[in-house]
Amino acid sequence: MKRIVSLLLAVIMIAASLFSLSSCGTPKNAGPEIAVYLGDAVYDFDPTDYYADSNAEQVMSLLFEPLFKVNSKGEIGCAAAKGYTVNEAEREIVVSLRESYWSDEIRVLADDFIYAWREVLLNPENPNPAAALLYDIENAIAIKSGEKSYSEFGAVKTGIYEITIKYRDGADYKQLIKNLASVATSPLRKEVVEASEFSDTYWTKDISTIVSNGPFKISTLDYSVGEFSLARNIGYHQKSSVKDYTDKVTPAELISTFVVGGKAFELTYDDIASKTVFFMGDATLEDRELNASKAKYSDDLSTYTYVFNTVDNPLLAKKEIRQALSLALDRAAIAEAVTFGKAANGFLPNPVAKSVYGKKISARLTEDYEANLAKAKELVASVDFTGISKSFTLTVNNDEASIKIATIAQAAWLDLGFNVTIKPVGYVESSVMDTVYNEYKTIYDSEIQTLVKEASYGIRNFDVLAIDWQMYSTDAFVALSAFASSMCANGVDQANNVVRPNISGWYNTLYDQQINAAYLADSNADRREALKKAEQILLDSCPIVPVLYNQNFGFVSKDLSGVRFDGFGNFVFTKVSQKNYEKYLKEEE
Repeated sequence: MKRIVSLLLAVIMIAASLFSLSSCGTPKNAGPEIAVYLGDAVYDFDPTDYYADSNAEQVMSLLFEPLFKVNSKGEIGCAAAKGYTVNEAEREIVVSLRESYWSDEIRVLADDFIYAWREVLLNPENPNPAAALLYDIENAIAIKSGEKSYSEFGAVKTGIYEITIKYRDGADYKQLIKNLASVATSPLRKEVVEASEFSDTYWTKDISTIVSNGPFKISTLDYSVGEFSLARNIGYHQKSSVKDYTDKVTPAELISTFVVGGKAFELTYDDIASKTVFFMGDATLEDRELNASKAKYSDDLSTYTYVFNTVDNPLLAKKEIRQALSLALDRAAIAEAVTFGKAANGFLPNPVAKSVYGKKISARLTEDYEANLAKAKELVASVDFTGISKSFTLTVNNDEASIKIATIAQAAWLDLGFNVTIKPVGYVESSVMDTVYNEYKTIYDSEIQTLVKEASYGIRNFDVLAIDWQMYSTDAFVALSAFASSMCANGVDQANNVVRPNISGWYNTLYDQQINAAYLADSNADRREALKKAEQILLDSCPIVPVLYNQNFGFVSKDLSGVRFDGFGNFVFTKVSQKNYEKYLKEEE
């Protein structure tokens, strides 16, 4: 087997050399090399992965590019696509790709998008709520549920650089195009992914195998010292043989530190002032409060949530207990404690809720904390606890903000009479055999991410789990479908021939009816009404409890210009300029 895999990799490398561009090398002074702090460590560089951390999506947005983009005003534009036409009579969108190249200088093809959508996101064995982004493509749901084969997928390659998408009857093609602006729908190279699978390695974790098609590529990655760098992808929207390397991406490199293993965050706003770093995408709670007016921030398409294990924990299987735990949370106090974030009055954050409720977003949860707490105590008093323990564990990421939120929740839940243990987790380390080189490699994973993935397969090793729940799109259907039974995108347990439930294990017939009604709605008004009812059922039953609407924030040096947000709340660094950047260039060794 080792011999076969080695030959396969050799063929791929030869093919890469035949079809890649001949790079003439980056000029010595090719633009600014900017010291930044992008946020927590990211352990898996797969844009189609199951995100459980908002920072992962921020980093993916720098490395990968989908067909379309959405700006901060919500306007759609072309990204990897050069253009598109729509034939409403035939329900077809024909997309032509611009000339652009992967970070290893191989041109991006239509096949790369089809593979990522059809064989990764819609793979029945691959749980991921982001698959719902594709549900308006004909036969997508049937493929995800294992009822139809890949050959029946409504999106196909109709040219080397052309994709034809057949959207389902009743779909809003404009919303589908917006969904295809999510970084989760970015392309993947089949030969890279499959070579990794054959050799028992992980292309998404090894710098030698990670390829990306966005404005940046991973240049260095070292978990032992907590540093990685993103270099300009010279083939982004152009050939790498061009003379002007800075035309499409101005920074030569973004050099970022990150915190691993629960170590204390050490940077402060003084580091921005002293030009130790020029962008800081996180800060201590104290620094956030003291320097909030100096930050640049935007609403994020994610909600900080607590997910309950409704299957394996008898206490949390009771709806009244979940309701009480939700009601007892002082969301206003939590928002104040972390500075950047808004008290959640529903599951859908405001940019997503607007697609359902319009500009007038009414409170979906009662905001009177004292009344809520009184109601919570009444609910707890109504429950028979015979044979049921009142103790449970709250598992959170090991960072200052998550632990602070957990301590506020713990105090409230203790007041209700529960014994709550906070369990901070960081990363998990494992050793895998690389069968190509016949050696062991150390790989790292976020422990929260690992718990989420295990739960998506039905193994719930938690009581209450804190997750940045990603909406992936401004389409409320994509977010809410994740808690339906047949549409949750967790795929199929093929051994038992059953559709896997959402990660909490919760099931509700009325909820399913509303999600199905939204999917089959004849009008946008009917669709919005069904989604409103679905969110209300979710908030009432509480398998997942919204805590805080996340905001992406950063402190930006006055020496930087051109830092902006996209429509997903992610920072865009593609056209960033640095004043007097030559002063800060690394000296040649």
